Amino acid sequence: MIYIFSEALLYVCFAILTGVSVLALVPENKKPRYRVSDNALTWVITGIVALSSLQIIKLIIFYNVNLDYELSYLIFTVLGDYNVGKAWFITVITAMAMLYFLGLKPNSKVLRYKWMAIPILTAIQLITFGYASHSASIYGWAGFAAHTVHFISAMVWIGVMLVIGWCTSELRNWTAFLRWFTPLAIVCVIVAILAGLLLMSRLSPQYVGSWITSYGQAMLIKHLLIVPIIAVAFINSFLLRKESVKTLSWLRVESIVVILLLAVTAFMGQQAPPHDDVNELLEEGSPSALFMFITGYDLNRGIDLNIVPNAISLSLTAAAFLSLIAGLLWAWRKQRLLWPFVAALLFVSFGYMALMVAVV
Repeated sequence: MIYIFSEALLYVCFAILTGVSVLALVPENKKPRYRVSDNALTWVITGIVALSSLQIIKLIIFYNVNLDYELSYLIFTVLGDYNVGKAWFITVITAMAMLYFLGLKPNSKVLRYKWMAIPILTAIQLITFGYASHSASIYGWAGFAAHTVHFISAMVWIGVMLVIGWCTSELRNWTAFLRWFTPLAIVCVIVAILAGLLLMSRLSPQYVGSWITSYGQAMLIKHLLIVPIIAVAFINSFLLRKESVKTLSWLRVESIVVILLLAVTAFMGQQAPPHDDVNELLEEGSPSALFMFITGYDLNRGIDLNIVPNAISLSLTAAAFLSLIAGLLWAWRKQRLLWPFVAALLFVSFGYMALMVAVV
């Protein structure tokens, strides 16, 4: 559980750093006034180094326990030979460079390069994260490119949303902000989805069959969460064009649901993907307890799963969309922003059950 929590927190740190870096490149008259102090940014960068080091520690502990290698040998091997180790070194070096710029005195001649250097160093860290990914280690350059593009596009979209949603001190230039952020967010979401589909075709080619594994279950929930996020994003981008008291509140609701998505992604990151053969994965481990409990599936039937809609699954699908639409409308009219979050959870719950009862 600690690795899942740490990875989710790592994503949030990357998103904040990316959001601040992107916004630093935007002219003042095209964004709201926001404040992220150098102190806060120092904690975020330190968090990236500390949280990414947990994945190194996990790998060393795994080999130490299962293969009984010497600890010193494992440390040198993981840091020197593995992508995740090399990437961690680059993360540390770039983090130190960013901390140097954040610690500059006001009269320093280098200070004017601060917000040119930090976005570049942030981009290097994002690319490095892709290099350390599971996809890159298994599928080489294709996996590296797909994961990096997927990660960068998601961090740009989520990062700007998080920083503006939670750190805005004066709501001004909102229309000018939406004029560039809305198309950027749309492009980022489309690119993230396309790169995600490419990754999915490699990591989990048997999409429905993979639901029998914990990885597949998490992937399904992640995909269901995308629907309410896009619905709330539509409201933020096209219905709230002017500054008002509810503008930031809706943006915060969207960011909370997105953080839930990052938590599910972190869970996926700690599970073994089924790759080309779900059977092989099941031979090495157990099927998803949640899937088995809800469907009562008999493994002796094999893993050739199909979706066959029935009256119950169609009713649950209708309930999912009705609860989402009703929750968003209710929140819009009554200004009770707990409802979009509740509506998102209901949509995912009903949608998930609709698919589970349709599996045969």
